Amino acid sequence: MKTNPNGIVLFETKDVVCIATGFKAGSANDKTGGMIQVWFLYKHVNPVEAHRRGFDKSVCFNCKHRNGTCYVNLGQAPLSVWRCWKRGGYAQWDGDTSIFEGRTVRFGAYGEPVLMPYHMMKRIADAADGWTGYTHQWKRYAARSRWLMASVDSWSEYNEAKDRGWRTFRVTQTPSPMAGEITCPSSAEAGNKVTCERCLLCDGMNTSAKSIAIAVHGSGKGKLNN
Repeated sequence: MKTNPNGIVLFETKDVVCIATGFKAGSANDKTGGMIQVWFLYKHVNPVEAHRRGFDKSVCFNCKHRNGTCYVNLGQAPLSVWRCWKRGGYAQWDGDTSIFEGRTVRFGAYGEPVLMPYHMMKRIADAADGWTGYTHQWKRYAARSRWLMASVDSWSEYNEAKDRGWRTFRVTQTPSPMAGEITCPSSAEAGNKVTCERCLLCDGMNTSAKSIAIAVHGSGKGKLNN
């Protein structure tokens, strides 16, 4: 079968496959722009079914946005990427980081980026022109603060993450930022001033910029309680 040049399989475990897409065709996501998108997908059933049956814990862990407040529409890009992988449509990465040169990378277009081995993330970030990334596992993976934002869902979590040395990305019902934060420049409430590809403020401790706040925008945003 001819492989799809738009994506590659970065690695696989027993239950998870990590796929990077966007090498040939840019993302349809107007907010992020033409970044390379990294997906962490449960292998054994498609993402929609995995969520319905609770298997998405393998890639999302204990993220509270699994309740419907997640911004990802599983029936769109994640399902398409999983189906392409399932039919053998993506080649395996040979470890050549030059494919990331001159590009920006979105670690975790769906799924938990700490699933990626530390040294793989380092090699990709070192090769790329920039990146964004977010983790709800900031209490357990302090070393990833170098590249990732701590995903927090309350003011108390924000303070705890800051005390642990993280910059944060806080999802809230109230779009107004608090002290130490700015509104996401790529968000609707900020007027979509710039794409994530151009902004790149969500790159962990790689920059000394303020932390980021954004209004919840998943399909179940009314369920968020913070």
